[in-house]
Amino acid sequence: MHLDRLAELERLATPAPWHVRFLDDDHAMNAIGISTEPDTGEHEDMATFACDGPELLAACLIQAPPYVVPSDRRWRENADLIVAMRNALPELLRLARIGAAAEAEVR
Repeated sequence: MHLDRLAELERLATPAPWHVRFLDDDHAMNAIGISTEPDTGEHEDMATFACDGPELLAACLIQAPPYVVPSDRRWRENADLIVAMRNALPELLRLARIGAAAEAEVR
């Protein structure tokens, strides 16, 4: 993917930082989401949590009802990757542009 396209996606997305958030679903089973707010440690109930507000961006695990249950069971790892990549993207783009400029000078 071209760096300009990645930069455009970054610009259009909800601003960083993003955080992994641990919630409870309908049956007090774990639910894992991506949020603009840090995890509170309270495992808020999704029934009372503002899931339709600006705070929750995506879900990586909702077990009951089984809306989001990855078959490889890597919901935590997926959430960690999404958050890390989003938060690192501006710096990664900056470094990639430096590398691309240096490579262009060599040619």
